[in-house]
Amino acid sequence: MLEVANLHSGYGKIEILKGLKIRVPEGKIVSLIGSNGAGKTTLLMTISGIVPAWKGSIKFSGKAIETMPADQIVRQGVVQVPEGRRIFSRLTVEENLDLGAYTRPRDPEIKRDKEEMFALFPILYARTKSLAGNLSGGEQQMLAMARALMARPKLLLLDEPSLGLAPKMIETIFQLIRKVNQKGITILLVEQNAWKALGIADYGYVIESGKNQIEGTGQELLSNPQIKHSYLGES
Repeated sequence: MLEVANLHSGYGKIEILKGLKIRVPEGKIVSLIGSNGAGKTTLLMTISGIVPAWKGSIKFSGKAIETMPADQIVRQGVVQVPEGRRIFSRLTVEENLDLGAYTRPRDPEIKRDKEEMFALFPILYARTKSLAGNLSGGEQQMLAMARALMARPKLLLLDEPSLGLAPKMIETIFQLIRKVNQKGITILLVEQNAWKALGIADYGYVIESGKNQIEGTGQELLSNPQIKHSYLGES
């Protein structure tokens, strides 16, 4: 579904991605791990069209999207849940969900999709009229995911969904990620918790300094001695 080849990008004159390549098959969960500053978030931002690609290609369902504006990429079916959630804190939960569907303003199925989000994330139904800024961190993460799903993505980009959450809530978020994937949505996951990221992944990539280092199935990476030492805290 997604194929990134020889991708270079960065900020100003600083190159962050230096020839990165990844593939995300349709219907799968692909996890991306690496140390802070490795380029993980920059990759998602470049795929989303927020950071321009300097060189290389990004193909989604066979179509080149590396020069498309961000809103057109969303319309193609690529939607990001950003690091730090970035919900609209002064708007209600329902208003945040409505904004998630901004690319489909006249779609009569928006109401049905909203009901589906409330079924998937029941806590949001209880908070429908609450200001999003008053939600807990875990509830805000659920809202960020639900808002993205309102755009009906084919590929969901998740950036650090467990960041700052308590262990019990992290478990809940990863259960929800599985449920979203089971609905047929392909997922590219960037996650600091390597155990969780690789445990849920069909395939994974390790990147460092904007370059590919190691790749393999989630289970292959979990059992790799180098990965265990560098990212899983095992000697």
